[in-house]
Amino acid sequence: MKKALDIVKRIVIYLVGCLIIALGINVSKLSALGISPVSSIPGVLAKKFPTVSLGSMVIIVYCLLVLAQFITLRKKFQLKNVLGVPVALVFGLMVDFVGTVPFKLTLAGIPLGIEKTFNGLLVNFPRPSNLLMQFVYLIASIIIIGIGVVIYLKPKLVPMPAEGLAGAISTVSGKPFGNCKTIVDVSLIVIASILQVIFLGGFKTFGIGKGVVGIGTILAAICVGQVVKFINKMIRR
Repeated sequence: MKKALDIVKRIVIYLVGCLIIALGINVSKLSALGISPVSSIPGVLAKKFPTVSLGSMVIIVYCLLVLAQFITLRKKFQLKNVLGVPVALVFGLMVDFVGTVPFKLTLAGIPLGIEKTFNGLLVNFPRPSNLLMQFVYLIASIIIIGIGVVIYLKPKLVPMPAEGLAGAISTVSGKPFGNCKTIVDVSLIVIASILQVIFLGGFKTFGIGKGVVGIGTILAAICVGQVVKFINKMIRR
């Protein structure tokens, strides 16, 4: 009984961490300075194909990140890495439910026959009215995502695909997870930037311009991993 309760507790903590990350992603979107790195590729694709929600694009891209884990780990690839696929499904739904726009329930963009339109929790949340508030939202999103990553990793269950890839790189290279997280985030931004130039033809600078990748995306790539590293260091102390 005690073991079962412990498992339930770990799952709840894990899901809370994932939900916090989903919240951070949408707060970064509200900042209008550039979406967070972990959702930069889905963000570009969702803007290019507006009939597919951000959460659905997250599911698709995260499944590709699971494939990247397999390529990185090879013989060290484990069942928990494969479980990143169902985790991606749940997380993608969380991104939409916490989101800033109305959405319809789909499975990675595939209609489920549910015609009802749902409002994301942040649909009516105040938008920043000036550049200072945009940076406040951006900083808040970085901290929120960092906290979410620490919380959901604490139970040591299934890593989400982005962190799973960072963990795979850490395992192979021997480098600290926080540094590998930064490497993954920067790589996602580079790919998203290329896609943005191809599909959208521009960048966001202080909330002005085309696309979803901007200065906020770059700052998040540099800082989220270090926030994770700092929090873990404080926990160890």
